[in-house]
Amino acid sequence: MAELFIIGQLCSAEQFPSKSLFCKWSVHAGTNWKIISGHKEGQTQVDSPSYDSRTWWCHPIDIHFASKGIQGWPKFHVQVYHYDNYGRSEIYGYGFCYVPTTPGTHTVDCHTWRPIGQYIIKL
Repeated sequence: MAELFIIGQLCSAEQFPSKSLFCKWSVHAGTNWKIISGHKEGQTQVDSPSYDSRTWWCHPIDIHFASKGIQGWPKFHVQVYHYDNYGRSEIYGYGFCYVPTTPGTHTVDCHTWRPIGQYIIKL
């Protein structure tokens, strides 16, 4: 069986309209993949930067996979949320990115999106 070690961190977020952001993340893989150790999902702390437009989390990720085949290569799903002044959480973006297939150190940017909806729904 082949093995895959994912050791890294969920570093930061930028260009969101508000502060007080946190991120829920999960790893999805095909049926050939089994998690040997580590967590399949997690959540960062809330960060409210006071002087910078970037939110910093530096959330550690350490997952060990075993695989029977390459099909269903793992990918990360992220959901970025915002806490409002009343403590309610509101989704600010969805995104996913594949784990790099080559060994070594990588920086992966995960672009997020959010449906805008119709104007009448915003009222």
